[in-house]
Amino acid sequence: MVKYTNEQRLQILKIYYRNLESVAATLRALTPIFGRNSRPSRQAVTSLVKKFESTYSLCDVAVPMRLRVGRSVENIAAVETSVANDPNQSIPLRSQELGIAKSTLWLILGVRILLYTYTRSGSLKN
Repeated sequence: MVKYTNEQRLQILKIYYRNLESVAATLRALTPIFGRNSRPSRQAVTSLVKKFESTYSLCDVAVPMRLRVGRSVENIAAVETSVANDPNQSIPLRSQELGIAKSTLWLILGVRILLYTYTRSGSLKN
């Protein structure tokens, strides 16, 4: 379903119930408001109504956010300690030693610790 604002969802539901719960009549009434090509589909209206009748809420169901466990405070501290102990160790070896994915290690080094592997001239930069 296309993302609609809460005001648009409320408007769709009001028109649906005003038209005696008829999806076809709702779609006809929504055409002048949304335009012929931008109005919600039949499936969008029915799923919005089903969701509203089951939750009594206009908002989308909360989508669980993926936890970013790789860039945790503990991992950042471990990378900082590892870099302090041996600044010349390779990323793959450091990744294996710490048990952190290489891509996560790159992010921690570049974004959090501000340690860049090479500058344009090719020399190490800290």
